[in-house]
Amino acid sequence: MPSKIGQYTCSKTLGRGVTAVVKKAVCPEGKEYAIKIFENVDAVLLKALRAEVETLINIQLNNIVNCKEFNEDGIWEKSDGSKKKIMYIVMELISGGELFDYIATGGPLPEPICRYYFRQMLSAMHGLHSRGTSHRDLKPENILIDENYNMRIADFGFAAPMEGRDGSGQLRTMLGTESYMAPEIHDRQPYSGPAVDLFAAGIVLFIMVAGSPPFGVAVPKDRFYKFICANRCDMFWRSHSRNKKTPFSENFINLLNNMFQQTPGHRL
Repeated sequence: MPSKIGQYTCSKTLGRGVTAVVKKAVCPEGKEYAIKIFENVDAVLLKALRAEVETLINIQLNNIVNCKEFNEDGIWEKSDGSKKKIMYIVMELISGGELFDYIATGGPLPEPICRYYFRQMLSAMHGLHSRGTSHRDLKPENILIDENYNMRIADFGFAAPMEGRDGSGQLRTMLGTESYMAPEIHDRQPYSGPAVDLFAAGIVLFIMVAGSPPFGVAVPKDRFYKFICANRCDMFWRSHSRNKKTPFSENFINLLNNMFQQTPGHRL
């Protein structure tokens, strides 16, 4: 007997993390979904889940993974007949895998394809920002590719209102993935949600084109980012071009020079 959660019949496991397991599920009408199951939820995780779901339910966009349903009082009827209290989120099923895996296994993508995906990434960010939300954890592992090879941004666990908790328009929590954080977060300064999202988007673009990160961490001591801080972008690109078979285009170099600036006000 297959396991069930509410109206959904669950099948194979799609992924497993520290706090949740994601399973493939089908509703009575036959439509497939991904269902994210949380078994042990404390007060901190519950608050984060409610914020994530509120963001997703209120924002339905083409290039993000949209949320269909959230239940804090679910019952998981397992295949052995046992029952367990859970929380769960029902999301669109995106079947193509992570952008990270495409690059890790296939290497860099041609610039025209990178441009296509970067445009989709910017479209998704614009949609989020225009609705008052910052993602704060943009990275290739959180970008999925759907069956039509379109980009879908996932994992809104660190999303926050751009106005800030105090309405100042500045965020203060040091959240995200260290190697994708903007310099102002490392400096523990108040920061703009859109500015740090676009900084991370620039890193993702670089990885798509080069097949490797532009720097380890965006701080002045980093062996690559130090050239950006010292206004020696030429040295930055010279270092990255040594082992690259095809040269970076001038458009690409100019774009990222303006996206990677240390001072937020100097960035695009």
